Amino acid sequence: MHIHWSALGQVALVSLLFGVGLAILFALGVNAMSRRTVALDEKRQPSIIDTSVAGVCFAACVGAVLYGLYLIIPQFH
Repeated sequence: MHIHWSALGQVALVSLLFGVGLAILFALGVNAMSRRTVALDEKRQPSIIDTSVAGVCFAACVGAVLYGLYLIIPQFH
């Protein structure tokens, strides 16, 4: 039995980067949504940038999860 160590290392690296990247992206979305909620609680006009950033971050997270499901489930290929 032969183990292709470089391929294993590449898979581990990509998994780590996407896992950490997805967590950071979700945290940015939560932070932007929190700033929007604080502005609404203080009776200020929420920033369109915070709303847009939160929407884009959450949409990217959903897209990444759906892409992962696409890669895992063989009936989708």
